[in-house]
Amino acid sequence: MTAAAAVALSAKGIEKEFVDGERKLRILSGLDLEVHQGEFVSIVGQSGSGKSTLLHILGALDRPTRGTVNLGKVELSGQSDKQLARLRSRHVGFVFQFHHLLPEFTALENVLMPGLIGGLNQGAAVAKAEELLRTVGLGERLDHRPAKLSGGEQQRVAIARALLNDPDVVLADEPTGNLDTATSRGVLEFLLSVTSGAGKSLVMVTHDPDIARRAHRMFYLRGGALTTEAP
Repeated sequence: MTAAAAVALSAKGIEKEFVDGERKLRILSGLDLEVHQGEFVSIVGQSGSGKSTLLHILGALDRPTRGTVNLGKVELSGQSDKQLARLRSRHVGFVFQFHHLLPEFTALENVLMPGLIGGLNQGAAVAKAEELLRTVGLGERLDHRPAKLSGGEQQRVAIARALLNDPDVVLADEPTGNLDTATSRGVLEFLLSVTSGAGKSLVMVTHDPDIARRAHRMFYLRGGALTTEAP
C-alpha cells in the first residue's frame, strides 16, 4: 500500500438503529471509515459492540439507518437490492467465523459457488477455484467434503471461496475465532498472504488484539464509533 492508493471503501456518518419493542437501540453512531486499496484495517470491539453489523453495512448486506457507504466510486444507498447483490458478487468477498460450507458439496464445489451464481464461465471458474485451493494448501483435497476436512482446512476453503470472483475488498468477521491458537495463526497467515499479495483491501473484525495489531491501521469500536485510542 502507498500513500497515493485509491480509496477502495468508505463510510461516512454511519448510524444503525434497531427497534426493540418500544425502545430504539442505536448500534452505530456517526461512524466514519476510509480504507485504501491494498490496506489491511482491523477493528476490535467487545461482543455486542456492533462489529458484525458494521461489516454487513460495509459489504452491502445491510443498509444503514443514516449515512453513506461507497464501494470504490459507487455510492450504495441509491442502489436497488438487485444492484447491491451484483456489486457484492463482483467486488466484495466475505469470510465469517463459521465457514458456512455446504456439507453435501466438495471443497472445489463450495469454492465454485460464487462464480456460478455470478455468471462466470464454468471452465474459467473451475480453473480459478483449483488454483485458489492450491494457493491455500488444499490442492490435494479438492474432492473432499467439509466433514473430511479439519476446522482450519474448512476455513481455508472459505477464504478461497471469498476470493473466487477476484473482489476488491475482503471483509472478515472473526475468521479465526472458532479455531485453536495454532490453527488460527496458520489461517491468518493464509488470509494475509492471499489478500496482500493480490493488492486487495482487507477489513477484519476480531476480539484478538495480537491479530489486530498486524494491520496497517487498528481501530476500536466503542459507543457506536471508531477510535484509535485503546480502552
